Amino acid sequence: MKMVRLPVLLCFFMLQAPAAEALTLPGWMRFWKSETAAGQPLVSQKRIQVGEFSGGTGGSARQALLDELTSSRDFVLTNEKPDYIVAGSSIGGRVNGRLVDASGKELMERTYAAPGLDENAKALADDVILAITGKPGLATSRIVFVSDKTGMKQVYLCDPDGREVLQVTHHSYGAVSPSLNADGSAVAYTSYRSGFPVVQWLDLGQGWERTVTDTPGTSFGAAFAPDGQRIALVMSFLGNPEIFVTDLNTNTAACISDTTGAPSSPAWHPDGKQVIFSDDRGGGPRLYIAEVPETNESEAKLLRWRTGYSFSTDPEFSPDGKSVAFTTRIDGALAVVVKGWPNGPARVIQSGGAAHPSWSPNGQTLCYAQHGTLYVHQLASGQRRAILEKHGQITEPRWMK
Repeated sequence: MKMVRLPVLLCFFMLQAPAAEALTLPGWMRFWKSETAAGQPLVSQKRIQVGEFSGGTGGSARQALLDELTSSRDFVLTNEKPDYIVAGSSIGGRVNGRLVDASGKELMERTYAAPGLDENAKALADDVILAITGKPGLATSRIVFVSDKTGMKQVYLCDPDGREVLQVTHHSYGAVSPSLNADGSAVAYTSYRSGFPVVQWLDLGQGWERTVTDTPGTSFGAAFAPDGQRIALVMSFLGNPEIFVTDLNTNTAACISDTTGAPSSPAWHPDGKQVIFSDDRGGGPRLYIAEVPETNESEAKLLRWRTGYSFSTDPEFSPDGKSVAFTTRIDGALAVVVKGWPNGPARVIQSGGAAHPSWSPNGQTLCYAQHGTLYVHQLASGQRRAILEKHGQITEPRWMK
């Protein structure tokens, strides 16, 4: 790795946030932030029993929970000598769940009152997984991606099984490069409806959107910070494109790169202090790490991260910050690679045209696009499956964190 120290933060200025534009979105798009069960050990493959669920919709709630826990593959579901027992009640689709360990100690009890029973069962399943394993469940997570199914590239959402597909944008000139915030309540993407690329921010819960910045020039390739309050993106209002970090609360922006090349695809380290991005300064795109200064008086640091490949783009840190997934070229075709951060071996996950990898919230799975199909790939087992195909040409998937 080659480290350079930039003499000063290149720029820091105020942005004027354009007025928000209201949109109408369906009622199912309600997302939850799971609360961590403090003090629970990180364990796997524990034995869990799904007990009785009383109430008029109790049987349906129990079956939905069984289905979610089975598909998660985090536990052995059994009625014999379980380590944990989850039971509860459900009336009118509203679900109450209670988790206890083998000694009867209560670990969690919560009520879920979203409009649909399935949404409530998924939220309960994710909370059970988090309480026992210490890692997020995936049932309520979403994957955002781009498809040209309508004849123009637009942004879509789906669940981790490729179901509940929703078209998010309907722009005449297309929309690309989407990014979800940590709880899936907002998406940032690049819009061409004004004739040139501009980053838009859409609140999925409230149904309004606005342009992130009204500065001259183009902006594209946005990525939400882990705190959901900042966005890294490429902006060209100074002339040459550079990586900027914008604060959505204060409408300020700071430049964190210094390049004569073509930077793209920024992504955040989970600690929110570093941004990794691709930059082509001639000879193919390489990966760089920029430190995000806390103030405009701080020095900016920039390093080139050597991946061992002459072509590296679309980088993304794993949720634990210990690995980076990125796209490279092998034998003339795109391929997905995972490499340990900051130093570690590289592993080819999928070759033959796979691109734009994105980590699941629990760090155990990658999604990526290959030949227009959306795949999820279990890293431990090496098993993968197509979750969405024949839905136009799918590109640029990104999982919420």
